Amino acid sequence: MKLISKNFLKTLSGLGFCFIASLLSSTNKVSANACPTNPSSSYFNSNGSCYITPDAYKITVYEMGLCTADPLATTTVAENGDVTTDYAINESSCSATFINENGVTLDLAGGAAQALTGGTNLRPPTGSYGHAYIKIKNVFGLKGSYTLGGTTYYSKGVIQSGVENGVSDTDESNYEEWEEKLVDFDKGSSCEPVESNRLMAASETFSTGVTGTMKALLASVSGSTYTGTTQANCGDSTRLFGVFSPTNDVVISEQTQGLEVTFTITDRGVSVFGGNNPYDVEFGSGPFTPKFQTF
Repeated sequence: MKLISKNFLKTLSGLGFCFIASLLSSTNKVSANACPTNPSSSYFNSNGSCYITPDAYKITVYEMGLCTADPLATTTVAENGDVTTDYAINESSCSATFINENGVTLDLAGGAAQALTGGTNLRPPTGSYGHAYIKIKNVFGLKGSYTLGGTTYYSKGVIQSGVENGVSDTDESNYEEWEEKLVDFDKGSSCEPVESNRLMAASETFSTGVTGTMKALLASVSGSTYTGTTQANCGDSTRLFGVFSPTNDVVISEQTQGLEVTFTITDRGVSVFGGNNPYDVEFGSGPFTPKFQTF
């Protein structure tokens, strides 16, 4: 899906590197913990969370860019899947391609193509980039449904302990978008009472569809400086710093006129997991992955 014609994009590229985004539910299916179709009602008794394609997935983007080295290199994943971090963000090898200090809100669901507007588009230096970063608000607008044991559960938001969480209702008339403020990658909108159980960083590798590794670190911002949120400061986050390392580098040559980015949320954008009484199913945010096309 093209946002606008290449000829128009080429005329803009003379003013700077034209950076656009085609935001859609990709037809590329992935196997990274995608939810099965209509499993038995006892599915979550022996399985953890899984991912579905959302009907709404709204994010607020402040900055995007490319890096020659991983800015979250000290956020690592062990063989057993445990993520460790020293909360460091190193942007020294990064070049911004889009900046909007006020943020631009986009809905990645529904197959719509949208431009990253109201900010500054920049052309990165010629080179090969193995990593892409994004700076977004740690609040997600989400909406999704899932069928379990023949019953469809629709998301809705409820206030629990002072924060809004995504729970479920079997009445479709109550199907609604809710906002998740992500402060802990394990508990979502709330912090674990035990500090050592708080997850300020996350990572996932996708082996099909748009392939590569996504890492994310919760952060706060002062001026233009992003600082990773520590376990002790859980709840103070206002941003999420994400890094995607695609299987193949993004190459910017002298002949490159622009860069198109497609965000994939198919089987990724919303997580589903077993609920607590009175909710059989609950919902939370899931990852998205970018695909890059130069022209």
